Amino acid sequence: MWIAFLAVLIGGLLLVVTGWLGLNGRLPRQHLVGIRTPYALSSDERWAAVHRFGGIYLLLGGVAAVAAAAAVLPFSIAGALPDGFAVAVLLGLAVVVGGTALAAWLLGEAAARRQLGG
Repeated sequence: MWIAFLAVLIGGLLLVVTGWLGLNGRLPRQHLVGIRTPYALSSDERWAAVHRFGGIYLLLGGVAAVAAAAAVLPFSIAGALPDGFAVAVLLGLAVVVGGTALAAWLLGEAAARRQLGG
């Protein structure tokens, strides 16, 4: 079970880095990492705007995922977590990460559309 928490920890760190780079305008347009919608990928200007507005959600959601996973990881490694609790925490983290991605996409793209049009 601890491997799942480690995976969430690493995934959360990736969200933090992606959000930080997006906020600072240093995330290059590509098809691997970021908010990859047709609107965002249509130009460098749109890509930067979507990530400037959506990056804060990626950053905050990533911090929440990292904090929660780091808090329970040592107990999971030690075998001190009941399976039901561990599954509940993992499901909660899945909701946080999924909600983070959804908020970054919808709110980031909406703000970019208001600023740039389209």
